[in-house]
Amino acid sequence: MVDCSRSMWERWQSDAKIKVTQQVLLHFLDSVPDNSGVEIAMRVFGHLNHNSYGTRLECRFEAGNRYQLQSKIKTLVPNGGCTAATALDDAVGDFPVGDRSRNIIFVITDGSNGGSNICEVAGKIQQSGRVVRTFILNIAAARRNATPDCAGTVVPVENEEMFAGELLRLFRDACSESRVTVSLTTDSGSHYIDDVPIVFYDRQNRKPVYTTIYTGGRQPACDTLTVDPLVDYDVEVYTRPSTVFRNRSFRPGRVYTLASLVEEGRLCVRREDKHVVWIVPDYPVLVRQNGKPDLVSTQMLGDSVKYLVGTYDVEILSTPPIVLNGVEIRKDAVTELAIPAPGMLMIERMRARHRVSIFEMRDGRMQLVRDFTPDVAGHNMVLMPGEYTLLVRPSAKDKNRDTRKLDVRIVAGKQTQIKIE
Repeated sequence: MVDCSRSMWERWQSDAKIKVTQQVLLHFLDSVPDNSGVEIAMRVFGHLNHNSYGTRLECRFEAGNRYQLQSKIKTLVPNGGCTAATALDDAVGDFPVGDRSRNIIFVITDGSNGGSNICEVAGKIQQSGRVVRTFILNIAAARRNATPDCAGTVVPVENEEMFAGELLRLFRDACSESRVTVSLTTDSGSHYIDDVPIVFYDRQNRKPVYTTIYTGGRQPACDTLTVDPLVDYDVEVYTRPSTVFRNRSFRPGRVYTLASLVEEGRLCVRREDKHVVWIVPDYPVLVRQNGKPDLVSTQMLGDSVKYLVGTYDVEILSTPPIVLNGVEIRKDAVTELAIPAPGMLMIERMRARHRVSIFEMRDGRMQLVRDFTPDVAGHNMVLMPGEYTLLVRPSAKDKNRDTRKLDVRIVAGKQTQIKIE
């Protein structure tokens, strides 16, 4: 994308900015091999009639368009006024749809007419996922902040000699690759023994770019990934909780290792062994890091699951739920938690429908456990042991005086019958 607004007529060292730009672009085209697999398009802004505030794709993406590009570059004439933001907004549609190309935008501008909404437009481009990176070569950059960084990677070009060099360097980087591997070890220096997924996310739009699996054992087999050096990554290793390497960039032509120390223990939640004559639900167990809302894992009663060493909050989805905060997971140890066996509340047959609200006294307050209308033929409910209060009202009644209060005690492994009429 080439800036052809009127400010490009201003002199810059040996010649006008537009003349220097034309020479650099023609030299750049000569440096791109015909068999490189690279296609180049050119969008120009500011070259239309000075009353026309617009931009135009002068050369579209296609193989063998070098002569057309050279001809257009030679005939560029700054004439009007158009912002880089407007041109960027139009440029996304210039890329072919549905292919697997790495799409990159180079903006050549003197930075005098970026547009007040350039950050918003650039953000939309990154979120689209269609453009890997936008580079802005800010020529004659007396003001380093002429173009804000939010618009892309801003490269100040202070003199003519830098111009050609920076453009070629960025182009070579765009065509290069980097290699990355992940190393997980224990505090004894041995390799982590489990298999664990690894995902490389594009930091800009949070989309997964690369996936692999770390295969543990004496000879760990985590693949060395070839990654795009133009993307900034968040790398997530799916231990429990995840181990995350944030905001990592990998320069081209190098091999990088992401290393992390992994210390784990196990958590097992079980139910006290009591013989019952009814089916006991297999309660899910939710595990979170202490004081944090995000879920780390869900396991079932009796499972023994590995977690990183630390403090966790554990919630067993019984009725009512059991919450255990501040559970310590220690290195190479099993933390066992035992919950009581539930009891059974048996509501006897009724002559009419009733609305029932079940409360549990907890921390000096009545906590609602369930609000329901039991079947008139009778209703059974599995509840954890404890003291409960039932508020009962016939469904056909609306008056407060028709509401009755019943207290009931549920015992582990026992059936408790209650008549609410």
